[in-house]
Amino acid sequence: MNKKITIVVRILLGAFLLIFGLNKFIGFMPPPEISEQMGAVMGALMSSNFMTIIGVIEIVSGGLLLAGKYLPLALTFTIAVMLNAALFHILMDTPANGGGAIIGLVLAIVLAYANKDRFASLFSA
Repeated sequence: MNKKITIVVRILLGAFLLIFGLNKFIGFMPPPEISEQMGAVMGALMSSNFMTIIGVIEIVSGGLLLAGKYLPLALTFTIAVMLNAALFHILMDTPANGGGAIIGLVLAIVLAYANKDRFASLFSA
C-alpha cells in the first residue's frame, strides 16, 4: 500500500480515536438517540466505569497512532474496541448510529493490512 495513504489513514484513525476518547471525559458532543435496550446497557457500562477504561484506551491508542509509535500495540487495542463498538451498535441499536464505529473498524483493518508484516508472528503456528 502507498506510504502516503497509510500515513493519512493512520492520522485519521488516530484523530478519530483521540476525539471520541476525549469526548467520554469532556462530553463536548451530544450523545445520539439510542434504543431503550441500549440505554439500559450503556447505563450499566457507565456506572461500572467500563466506559472510562474504553476512553483511556482510545486516547492512548489515538495518541500512539498520531505519534507513529508502537503501531501494532495501538492497532491491536483499536481493532478490539472498534469491533466491539460496531457489534454493539449493530446488535443492540440501529446500524445508522454505528456508522462511526464501522468506519473506525474499517480504517483500523486497512492500517493493520498495510502493516501485515508486523503482525506475522500472531498468525504463525
